[in-house]
Amino acid sequence: MANATNLPPAGVDVGLAGLKMAAALFIILALIFLGYYLLRRFGARAGLSFGGGKMNVVATLGLGPGKSVVVVRFLNKYLVLGVTEARINKLMEMDADHENEEDFSEVLARQDGHHHHQS
Repeated sequence: MANATNLPPAGVDVGLAGLKMAAALFIILALIFLGYYLLRRFGARAGLSFGGGKMNVVATLGLGPGKSVVVVRFLNKYLVLGVTEARINKLMEMDADHENEEDFSEVLARQDGHHHHQS
């Protein structure tokens, strides 16, 4: 018994290590879900989107097999992109002009006025 030490039984050590590992895993998973929730909740305000319709293809012009120029509106910018099978290049970027956009109610009123004159 000269080699005997004052260590607790091996089962207690393994149980304590397992408990610590499970607690650490729980904390990490909780942080991941909290981050996901915060991104979903406040990400759109910060300009981060999960496919919420912030990007629209405005026009496409085919230049040949597998080659085209695409105009995309993303948030308040128009991007002119050169698209090939191998890559996408930004050719130009412009600010979207909100003042020139027509209001739906104005267009509807004009169309409604045209229909009344035809009767």
